[in-house]
Amino acid sequence: MEDWLKRWNEGQTGWHQANGSPSLRQHWRARGRSVLVPLCGKSIDMIWLAEHGHAVVGCEIAERAIRSFFEESGLEYEERGESFVATELPITIHCGDFFTFETAKCDALYDRAALAALPEERRADYVAQVDRLLVPDAERFVITLEYDQSKVAGPPFSVSPDELRRHWPGLREHERRDALAEAPQKFRNAGLESLTEVVWVSAALAVAADGAA
Repeated sequence: MEDWLKRWNEGQTGWHQANGSPSLRQHWRARGRSVLVPLCGKSIDMIWLAEHGHAVVGCEIAERAIRSFFEESGLEYEERGESFVATELPITIHCGDFFTFETAKCDALYDRAALAALPEERRADYVAQVDRLLVPDAERFVITLEYDQSKVAGPPFSVSPDELRRHWPGLREHERRDALAEAPQKFRNAGLESLTEVVWVSAALAVAADGAA
């Protein structure tokens, strides 16, 4: 977490998508009312989710990221203890360590490279914490990355399909696309030839997405 804070304080946020995730907009079919967004940073995907009928529950340890989210989006907010609550949209961002975060259970998950932001030895703890914060039949939408880590180190890290399935056996691979052009500059500087973004969804979401295609 110290490294995460350092990156935000120094503006090393090459993973941030200024225009949001195209995969979210194309494939999201979750019906969950409350959506958990771990390690949310200042992602504008939270606005998209809120505008599509979801109550967004974000968690971010870097206060700078949270304040930037509201300043850059122009959303008014109130500070309630360690929480930042938007007044115009159903978005609440809690400032603190996700691994000790407590909230009412959510019925959907949006993880855009949050799992991939953590080194391998922390991912099982992250998954366990996510599962504690979700209802048993929660819908999950997870975006990971796959690339040759022998050429360049994360974060964000490469997460293999086998590892993802060990963490969440009920998820299905829904789409994979080349995302090298929009990846942080360090990946291209290292001469990486391919970086793949993979969308994983719960089985019910996969059926809904296929039906809408």
